Amino acid sequence: MKFPASHHRALRLAATLLLVAAPACAQATKEGKEPKTPPAPALLLSPLAGQSIPVLPVTYLVADSASGVGMPAELHARLRWADSLVGEVLQMRGPEVTWLLGDELRRVARRAPGTINDPDKMGQAMLRADGLKRIPDPLFSQLRMLAALTNGRQVMVPAAVRFQSAPGGIRAEVVLVLADARSGALLWRSTPFAIAATPAAALAAAVARILPDFN
Repeated sequence: MKFPASHHRALRLAATLLLVAAPACAQATKEGKEPKTPPAPALLLSPLAGQSIPVLPVTYLVADSASGVGMPAELHARLRWADSLVGEVLQMRGPEVTWLLGDELRRVARRAPGTINDPDKMGQAMLRADGLKRIPDPLFSQLRMLAALTNGRQVMVPAAVRFQSAPGGIRAEVVLVLADARSGALLWRSTPFAIAATPAAALAAAVARILPDFN
């Protein structure tokens, strides 16, 4: 069976991105010792350099009562707050890519009424589920149209953001997925986390972990 060229390109990009995924730590051999958490796979930017990549808005954010101190109280404001932090880190640590953030995507949607849904209501949080290999419908059709309207192909999805109190501060975890909006393939997934004194610092540090500084 022959596959279209776009399918092969998606597979090659996925293979390249996975080369930078750090191997899982071996389970400790001593009885009673907890295994170490494996590092989150980093994102290789060289195949993406020069491209415009939409970054969908955060629509799923959970926090316990202790970790919520220091965040906006209202959910809508809290989601926008998380968006701004994720976007700021992507732009700062990944300048090779033109990241199209939430405000720009909302403008694109307003200019094409009836063509695509509001980027805050596409259902992108479903990609937080482990085990997915492809973008489920109807999200797939929405992302394909969004990519066409932004002259792109890949889409970055912060599918979930979670906060909880932890020894030493606040623990932030973010599920990040890079999807091929033309083929429907999920090219890369990572769930970095970090602990810092404030929720903002923890989230920024978590996202920064997938974009290492090579200097």
